[in-house]
Amino acid sequence: MDLLLFLVLGAAIGILSGFFGIGGGIILTPLLLILGYTPSTAIVLSLLLTLGSTVTGTFAHLRQNNFHLRDAVTIGVSGIIGSAAITPVVFWMERHSGADTVISTLYIVLLLLFAIQFLKPAKKVVQETPVPHASFYKLVAIGAAAGILSSLMGVSGGFLLTPLLMGWVRFPLKQAIGTSIAAATLIVLGGVTSYFMSGTQAPLALGIALIIGALIGSPLGASFLNLFSSQFVKKSLGSFYAAVAASVFLKTTHYEQLSLLLLALFTTGLIGVFFYQKVIQRQTKDCP
Repeated sequence: MDLLLFLVLGAAIGILSGFFGIGGGIILTPLLLILGYTPSTAIVLSLLLTLGSTVTGTFAHLRQNNFHLRDAVTIGVSGIIGSAAITPVVFWMERHSGADTVISTLYIVLLLLFAIQFLKPAKKVVQETPVPHASFYKLVAIGAAAGILSSLMGVSGGFLLTPLLMGWVRFPLKQAIGTSIAAATLIVLGGVTSYFMSGTQAPLALGIALIIGALIGSPLGASFLNLFSSQFVKKSLGSFYAAVAASVFLKTTHYEQLSLLLLALFTTGLIGVFFYQKVIQRQTKDCP
């Protein structure tokens, strides 16, 4: 039963990952903490899920020409270094019973900051154009920060990469999402390797179920992206960040069931909108 549940969970999170370019761990890590898993186990399972969703999402966005390969590699390699550096810190905090509080607080603060960025009204409408050349030093800094957060929070770093690539490097939204998920693949590989080399124990069968689910859901999510305007994607991503932040806050105040309900309702509702738009598109094509 657990395997089936984790398979469905992986598919649902994979759809959101492919659509937003966020990896998926941003949902799974707080969810597993709510369910009572230790921080290191929750992080490893989330990284395994993220690995499945980022690999398939990368190929999906490659077919759509949605990312810059050189920039993605630069960010990814920097992220691997940051990930390896922070892993021992997580185990130290876990031994001193501080990891859960630190991780939850980071989630709430960062998610609210990015939610505000995406939800605030745009000052003016700017036509999105491809960025011909991004600063190498900016990409390295972004990658290192994403790598640290990846191993600290069990995420791909995509929820950090996408807004930074848009706001600091000035990538168009869909290019930022594609580049983010491609770089996240390298970062997550580094994170998984660091944790297993550190001797962590995790239920691998559940991790494999998550990966299989993500392999199914992530390409589907990427295919939904072109059905919506950039403005809709930005507002949806901002709302998603706010919902997860609220869920994590409820968990820290010991309202675990309400936290789970909020995550479930928002996730299923958003996925429902994706499929509804797909149905509308097909009906429109079928009309003479």
